[in-house]
Amino acid sequence: MSFSTPQVESRIEFSPLPQQDVDQEHEVKDHNIVMIEIEPPYVEQRFDWDAFVIVLRLALVSMLLVGLAVRQSIPEQPTSKPIPPRFFIDSLHIPQLKITDGELSSTLNVKLTISNDMNSSNINIMRLDVAMSYSKDNKTISTITPIHLQYALQRDVFLVEADSMKRVHVELSTTGWEKDQPVVDDNVIREIAQDIKQGFTKLGLQMRVLGEVEFSNGWTEGFVMYPSCNYLEVKFKVADEEATVVDGRAKECIGPIKWEPMRTSL
Repeated sequence: MSFSTPQVESRIEFSPLPQQDVDQEHEVKDHNIVMIEIEPPYVEQRFDWDAFVIVLRLALVSMLLVGLAVRQSIPEQPTSKPIPPRFFIDSLHIPQLKITDGELSSTLNVKLTISNDMNSSNINIMRLDVAMSYSKDNKTISTITPIHLQYALQRDVFLVEADSMKRVHVELSTTGWEKDQPVVDDNVIREIAQDIKQGFTKLGLQMRVLGEVEFSNGWTEGFVMYPSCNYLEVKFKVADEEATVVDGRAKECIGPIKWEPMRTSL
């Protein structure tokens, strides 16, 4: 006798967990979370040499441009020496030349010409010293020093324009007692007295000139020169002891000159 086994269908069903249990599980997991703050990696602070080099180059370029602009604004220094003024004695008149009680008294009128006709620049005469001397012994007998610009002579000698000339009248006088006049030696006085008796004598004119040459581009160059005219023979009129130079032609007074360094007013 056989038995047949009936087929049995097996089914397993899982019921879902209660929602409350799931929430509790999530809460447990949330409580196990550890917060870790991650810091950024350390970066070493270094000086920005590239930016410094750029700024330095810009500064150097700016200084160079400023220097070029300043150089272009200053005119170039002249390379050639200017021509100094020329001095001529036009006339020498002596209204009075006396020897009294061993003292010399004199009045001397000199007319000069300052020529700038060979120069293309203006010349400023700052100071002019004039002295009259006895040529035989080269002893000074009368001076006028200095002729300042505030005198009437200023109109004649302060400015000598290019390609022009100025005429100057200088009067020298002494009675032998002025403190600003030279003391004339007794030997010189005796020699002059002897010349007066003979009717003629020889005198000399010495000058010291302080001035400057103005160039057209703003440069100036100062100078000191010492023009002189020696052995001027003068003839006396016996009646009134008046004398004039024998040779009435203009005579150039020459002498050494010293130039100063050039300078600019710009």
